Amino acid sequence: MDKRVPWFLVNSYGLANFTFTLMMFLGLFYYANFLTDVALISAGHVAVIMFITHIVDAVSIPFSGGIIQKTRMPWGRFRSWLTFIPVTTCIFFTLTFTNLPLSYGIKMVYLSAVYIIANISLNFAYNAHMGMISVLSTDSKGRLRLSSRNMQFGMASQAVFSVAVVPMLLFFSRQSATWGFFYTTGILGIVQIFGYWNLFYQTKGYEDYIPDKKVTPSHNMTVPEMVMQIFGNKYLMILMCADCAVNLGIFNIQTLAVYYFKYVSKNEAWISAYSLTLGIATFTSTIIGPIVAGRIGKKNTYLLAAIYSAVGYLVLRIYGASGPVVYIGIVCMIKLGAGLFYPLRQAMFMDTAEYGYYRTGKDASAFIMSMLTLPTKVGTTLAGTVATAGLAFIGYEAGMEATDQFISSLMNIICFIPVVCGVIAFSLMLFYSLSEDRVAEYMKANKIKRAEAK
Repeated sequence: MDKRVPWFLVNSYGLANFTFTLMMFLGLFYYANFLTDVALISAGHVAVIMFITHIVDAVSIPFSGGIIQKTRMPWGRFRSWLTFIPVTTCIFFTLTFTNLPLSYGIKMVYLSAVYIIANISLNFAYNAHMGMISVLSTDSKGRLRLSSRNMQFGMASQAVFSVAVVPMLLFFSRQSATWGFFYTTGILGIVQIFGYWNLFYQTKGYEDYIPDKKVTPSHNMTVPEMVMQIFGNKYLMILMCADCAVNLGIFNIQTLAVYYFKYVSKNEAWISAYSLTLGIATFTSTIIGPIVAGRIGKKNTYLLAAIYSAVGYLVLRIYGASGPVVYIGIVCMIKLGAGLFYPLRQAMFMDTAEYGYYRTGKDASAFIMSMLTLPTKVGTTLAGTVATAGLAFIGYEAGMEATDQFISSLMNIICFIPVVCGVIAFSLMLFYSLSEDRVAEYMKANKIKRAEAK
């Protein structure tokens, strides 16, 4: 039996996600609003920016995963990326929230370019972070523990975001919204650096580096072999497609949250209470999720979360426009059930990696774990594009007076997209038949293969 991962290391692994997610929440909640209301880019052009930048970002994910898979550096295949990459992420993520006195067209190009560079940079650090689960533990329970704690810390960051980051943003924005975003993003970027550096320090000794040792055949993969690790792994494909649908629904409602509180409730300050209660609800679901999965299995937990989400957003459409308290209450109830699958994703991706190794004899754990972020990026791309295109379609203009018709149309794009996404995810996961017992058999066989490959 594998040695239990130390408590402090498990929490350092989660803390890195906490600092990273804290930074990313600013982009999730405010980037579209920054572009439309601060940089004064039209909603239609924002949809174009979001589509192009997110497509490039998503395409960069398998490339970064492939580079991590094939590269050997002095501090390990994964750990090495946690040293310098967080610094470049901090610099360019901060620049994405700068409103320079440029012409309209040049400003669009500039903001698109720095966004792309920032996200390509963070992909390397985040993918390396996710991939480390394969070396920190080769035990199914250990990996579920790391996966759950990682997500718990990530969701806890939302509560901190609401009580600390939102007030900080409002404080810095009193004189200038431009400088408010710049200062806030810079501070969060620096916090992200120290989160990853702490993980780098705490994982010392978990990845051995022998300068003269060649990459083992099981790790030395060609590009076509890496591509086949995706398209030849049916369980990975099902999981990724279901995740894409789920993330589209999640990021759609998050992107439009600021617009709800600004134009429906007519009090943007509610965003702080919304973020706090949503963070608490989602964090609670990450605690419940592993317990539920232990009783009914990871697949059934995922199915339950998907259908619960679809039903919940139908209820939100009926009652959500009644007021901010009702809206927040319903969304939080949705998250309690819909978030059950959050702490399972990382462990489920590792399950598909074990299946792939068992079938092909090629250990593509680093590459497959990099795919964990792809559904998130695809969901962000689609949500950013669909949400802002939806705003343009219903006639949104910055500072407009919200009519009853506009409010009804806004509620439609807020709610019906997640409903459809939940149904799609549920339908896809019905074909996911990678059971707990089968994964255990694959891991047992793969453990012998890995020992022989050393």
